[in-house]
Amino acid sequence: MKKYLGLLALVVMIMTAGCTQAEPQAVAASEQNTTSAPIKNSQDTPKDAAKQPTPTNVEFAFTRAGQHPEKVLIDVINSAKETLDVAIYSITHPDIVAAIQEAKKRGVAVRVLTDKSKSEGKTQGKALKILGSAGIPIKINSHSGHMHLKVTIADKKVVTSGSLNYKSSSTKNDDVLVVIREEGAAKTFTDEFEKMWNDTKNFKPIEKK
Repeated sequence: MKKYLGLLALVVMIMTAGCTQAEPQAVAASEQNTTSAPIKNSQDTPKDAAKQPTPTNVEFAFTRAGQHPEKVLIDVINSAKETLDVAIYSITHPDIVAAIQEAKKRGVAVRVLTDKSKSEGKTQGKALKILGSAGIPIKINSHSGHMHLKVTIADKKVVTSGSLNYKSSSTKNDDVLVVIREEGAAKTFTDEFEKMWNDTKNFKPIEKK
C-alpha cells in the first residue's frame, strides 16, 4: 500500500509540475473527462496467472490420440442410475449397444432417438432390435433432414457430444467425444431432447424386436 501511495503521489507531482494559477480550470476539465483506473505493471500481475487450472467438468477423448472415446462413452452410460437419453445418427457398436441394454436391465429409464435412413440398414436394424427387445422406446425422424446429433445424457447431469458416431468404424476416424459434467449444460440438452421426443410431427416411434 505504501508503495502504491508513493507511486500515486509521484504521478500527481508530475501532473501538477509547472502549473500556474491561470490553468486550474483546464486541469479540472481534464480530470472530469478522464476515467481513473489503477496503475498496473508487471508486479501487479500474479506470477501464476498463466497457470490457472483448467475446468475439471469437461473431458475430451480423441480417436486418433488413442484415447478411446467409445470407452469413455460406455463409462458415462454405465454411470446412469435413473435416466439415459440417447440421440444418435448411427449406432452399431456392439459394446455401446450392450451398455445401453444393460442400463435398461438395471432399471434406468432409457430413450433412443435415431436417424430414419440408418435405422433401415441391416447392421443398425439389428442393433435397434436388441434395444427394442429390451423394452427401450425408440423414435426416428420423419422430417426431411437427418438425426445428426450425437448426444447421450445420463441422469440429466452429464452430457456427451462431439463428432463420434456409435459404431465400431468410428474409432478409425478423426473424431472426438466431449463429456460435460455440469447440470446446467445437461439440462439444456435435456430440454432439447424433450422437444424432439414430444414432437409428433417430425419424430415417430418405431417397433424393433
